[in-house]
Amino acid sequence: MKLKYFLVLITSFFFMNVVYANDIKSISMDIYVDNNGNAHIKETWVADLNSGTEGYKPYYNLGTSEIKDFKVKLGDREFITISYWNVDASFNNKSYKAGIHKIEDGYELCFGISKYGLNTYELNYTITNFVVGLNDSDMIYWTLVPHNLSDKPESVHIKIYSDFKYEDTLDVWGYGNYGGLAYVHDGYIEMDSEGELETYEYMTILVKYPKDTFNTNTKIDKEFNYYYEMAEDGAEHYIEPDDNIDEDDDIIDVDDDIPEEDEEDIKESKSVSNIFRLLVVIIFLAFPILVAIILLSLNKGVFYGTKKLKFSKEIKKVKDAPYFRDIPCNKNIFEAYWIACQFGLVNSKNDFLGAVLLKWIKDKNIEKVVKDKYVLKFNNKKNLTDVEIELYDMMEESSIDGILEKNEFVKWCRKHSSMILNWFNKIIDEQTMNYVSSGLIYEEKALFNKKYLVNSAMKEYALQMSGLKKFLNDFSNIKDRKSIEVMLWQEYLMYAQIFGIAKEVAREFKNLYPDVITEEAYSDFIFIDNLSYEIIEAASHINSSSSSSSYSSGGGGFSSGSGGSGSFGGGSSGGGGFR
Repeated sequence: MKLKYFLVLITSFFFMNVVYANDIKSISMDIYVDNNGNAHIKETWVADLNSGTEGYKPYYNLGTSEIKDFKVKLGDREFITISYWNVDASFNNKSYKAGIHKIEDGYELCFGISKYGLNTYELNYTITNFVVGLNDSDMIYWTLVPHNLSDKPESVHIKIYSDFKYEDTLDVWGYGNYGGLAYVHDGYIEMDSEGELETYEYMTILVKYPKDTFNTNTKIDKEFNYYYEMAEDGAEHYIEPDDNIDEDDDIIDVDDDIPEEDEEDIKESKSVSNIFRLLVVIIFLAFPILVAIILLSLNKGVFYGTKKLKFSKEIKKVKDAPYFRDIPCNKNIFEAYWIACQFGLVNSKNDFLGAVLLKWIKDKNIEKVVKDKYVLKFNNKKNLTDVEIELYDMMEESSIDGILEKNEFVKWCRKHSSMILNWFNKIIDEQTMNYVSSGLIYEEKALFNKKYLVNSAMKEYALQMSGLKKFLNDFSNIKDRKSIEVMLWQEYLMYAQIFGIAKEVAREFKNLYPDVITEEAYSDFIFIDNLSYEIIEAASHINSSSSSSSYSSGGGGFSSGSGGSGSFGGGSSGGGGFR
């Protein structure tokens, strides 16, 4: 990057407003729980939109619950509810229509954006068996707003009520939103985000009613404490600030005893002081910019890993690559991962975890088995590299009996977040040194540390990777595409996982080749994709100071981190918003 472009970027950062494609102003949910424990929900979204084709709200892990009577309207205009929702349909085909889209382990409530601008959408639907009956109580335990919304809502407000008033002593817990509120007020439950809901945040409600409060059809042979402990796992408790401090107690009027003859001197002193403060602020702002410019000029080409890489301008031009239909990098996903990272072909470096798990399933190092639910069984470490064995051992260690349930490794990541996140840098660094050994990268001395110059021969590998990504993205529109075999589709999916487009590619392949990509094979992929996502989400969130503090308490409060992760509806796969 040229210095002038960098300066423009820095200037823009400080002096220009950032313009987002879509903006969710608010989300509100009015939830009436009838005497049978069913929830009748009116959900209102206010959003300023200028891109995308649809809005969607996902619910996962529905169990015995069903979503019924889904209707949408924009202003006064009611939408047509259709039986089959095509997420890939055009803007016009979705306009003023709504429908339910079945996804892995749940459903998405979808509706067409219909027109751009500031819109108010009203979603109405019923969730059956919203309340479940336990041995000692009745319970609500739902994720009402999932994490990872496409656009951060500026505010979220939820009201839950019934035909009778809730007692102020009703036990209520909220999870997933630091600084939010969950409490009983005037006979109903109120939840509020108290400001913008961050991408990693969510809103989960846990309520303990007296037994047989509702005539619910769903009975579970568990005590409430079983779910309470599940919800509290990983939650840290927020302490409300002390509101009893008198802000005026220690305030002194500094002008009370100042002689009149000294006032001019004081004004002059204040003026000098203000100028000095202004200079300090300017220096404070300019210093990091200056340091960044120096570091940029000394260490161009810092991408992934801990090694400093340097590319010529010509090597980096790979975006206009022609289609490439074979498997690049000799089918070595670790080489492919390095190339994709360094040449800007990844959405997130962490997507690679799913590619590794798919490779292990293909090579029978692990297998997906059904034991009440999908789990991973560890078979062997045959033909695994040292860095693969490191990950394999971490995952096997987190399982109790060599059978890994999804939540087991997620919990392990909460305690060892740096290990799993550092593993990605280790892969990149190891591959860098492999290329040094093969002569495709060579070392160069720099002022502060070594830099690694990338040989121009590397461009061919990058063009192949870029061409494959383009091919996979456009696969459904290519007229001369050929039939694929099962083994090739597995390879394609590993690379699509690296690029961060695996779900889209898998859906296209399944639609085009239903005889090759069976429901079972597709469900295997979805399981792996969701598992890898949740692992990284757990590690990243715990590693982030913004989510390390949280709170929950009976009668009010939220907790973030991993609290509330066992909720019946809403689930942990996240998503929602506009796309």
